[in-house]
Amino acid sequence: MIIGSGALTASGTRRLSSVQWNHGGCHGLDVQAREDVPDFDDSMIRMALLRASLACQSQDCLNRAINRQLWVIGYLAVVQSDPVDHSVVIEVSKSR
Repeated sequence: MIIGSGALTASGTRRLSSVQWNHGGCHGLDVQAREDVPDFDDSMIRMALLRASLACQSQDCLNRAINRQLWVIGYLAVVQSDPVDHSVVIEVSKSR
């Protein structure tokens, strides 16, 4: 499923601050957290996404890099991209 960057937040998710990432025509990563992610972990999640975005310069490796960083703190992500408008949406949820 492809989600445009202007899409509304799905039911049961909340929008986190986006992460800047200027590669492959994308200008940022839109981040959503599922309802099982407590809001007190938002800053930890953001730091993990920043580390992954710095390590990765293509959308092909983005999913792996993000999930590697999030797994350490107990989360996983689904990375969805739209090749038309180059948007990337990351949905974070509990992994365990």
